Amino acid sequence: MDRDDASILDMVEDGVVVRDARGRVVGWNAGAQALYGFARDEALGRSIHDLLGTRHPLTVAEIERRLLADGAWEGEVARLAADGRALRVQVRWRVRRAADGAVRDVVEIGRDLGGLEREVREALETEHRYRNLFHATAASFWDLDFSGVRRMLEDLFNAGPVDPRAYFAANPDFLRAAIDSTRVVDVNDKTLEMFGVARGDLVGASIGPFWPEASQGVFAASLMAAIANRPNFVAETVLSRADGAPLEALLTVAWPTQNKGRGTVLVGVIDISEQAAARRALEKAQADLAHAARVAMLGELTASIAHEVNQPLAAIVTNGEAGLRWLGRAEPDVGEARVLNTRMVADARRAADIIARIRQMAQRGEPRREPIVIPELVAEAAQFLGHEIQGRGASLVLDLPPGLPLVTGDRTQLQQVVVNLAMNALQAMAAADSVRRQVTLRAAALGEGLVRVDVEDTGPGIPAAALPHLFDSFFTTRATGMGMGLSICRSIVEAHGGSIEARNVQDGGAIVGFTVPAGDVGGDDRLAGDPCAS
Repeated sequence: MDRDDASILDMVEDGVVVRDARGRVVGWNAGAQALYGFARDEALGRSIHDLLGTRHPLTVAEIERRLLADGAWEGEVARLAADGRALRVQVRWRVRRAADGAVRDVVEIGRDLGGLEREVREALETEHRYRNLFHATAASFWDLDFSGVRRMLEDLFNAGPVDPRAYFAANPDFLRAAIDSTRVVDVNDKTLEMFGVARGDLVGASIGPFWPEASQGVFAASLMAAIANRPNFVAETVLSRADGAPLEALLTVAWPTQNKGRGTVLVGVIDISEQAAARRALEKAQADLAHAARVAMLGELTASIAHEVNQPLAAIVTNGEAGLRWLGRAEPDVGEARVLNTRMVADARRAADIIARIRQMAQRGEPRREPIVIPELVAEAAQFLGHEIQGRGASLVLDLPPGLPLVTGDRTQLQQVVVNLAMNALQAMAAADSVRRQVTLRAAALGEGLVRVDVEDTGPGIPAAALPHLFDSFFTTRATGMGMGLSICRSIVEAHGGSIEARNVQDGGAIVGFTVPAGDVGGDDRLAGDPCAS
């Protein structure tokens, strides 16, 4: 055999041996070396039967005779490997003859029957373990036929260039058809219990009745994961039980690599209804606590609020009295009265805006997501503090550059954080009787797609031992403090996907600041993961 023939035979996984008319080995591929343990150089030129100790219920001479008579023979023979192991080998022999009919060589293909049996046994054991896990686990498992969806996607992409995400959003009927075409191959016992359905009613049926319209977006997201060749997809969603009752679930979709191209999908479902209910209860409790903290803060700001409301009210009274005097003249000055009346309307609106801000801060409402201009939010928070700052002999500095990226979140909650941090700064400076009392409210954009808000004071700073615990619940450095204000601030900021920290300033004072992501952090109108959502 030449080298090209040998290299071709090495591509065959089975053991391939070529022997001449006298039974001497002239070809020996890598598969034969792996099967018998003899290197090619050890085998070439030797008798195949002497090398491997070939045995058969018939004599070797008899099966060789049948080979020459029929031109082919196949059967099971016993052989010995190089290390002395006994092998059962399924062989196929074929005679190749020259033009004159003389035997040119015999080609043998051999396969280890013991290895095949071992592979079959291991495969059966693997399937047995899989079946045990499939049926015994506490999670619901669905083996689904996704081939109908695969064909729909192929037709979609074959029709021309398309953005699948945009197409799914614009064509909900496509998603519903895809859901309805997904068929159940098998489910485990937990699925029958969880969804309240009999196996006979489920196997072979569509998953459509268990997948409500409101959750089609999650199905679309799983399709996007499949298109992107991701190995799995995980999401929380709401499915339907057989009786139509909702089932809050953690959904896992996997596309087994061994079944790639067959359209087989394995779906796991974990019932998280109890966890979701507990989470909502916790969120409501935290929302109530945040609301109580806002009301308490407004109580502390009563004098400032009264002063802020009294200013436009006093202006209204003054302008009203002056207007009456102008109208009470022998020749009423309607022009002056109009100017004064315009001022009264403006002051009334100002008073109404103040009341609206206070009412918004005091009311108990479900957190809402909206675009927020951080400099405007900080400036509005500063208006709450104007009289408080004045009354404590402090000054206010605003460092609010324009053009900062928008932040998506709950305006009232973030404003609560700014006011709370500023109030803490004012109280710390007053308690320490600081000679210089200044609060700086600063906003800036960070390079990591974040917006930062800092509240800096010129007070005594934060004790080093208190810094690691400053945002812990019930931790306070004030004799009359409850230790909840900063803890609530941390919960609000983290619910917005941000973080909060405190540090001392080298020249005296402290900075407490928080960062929140710029842009839309995703989700619906409620804050995703918001500890204050109800």
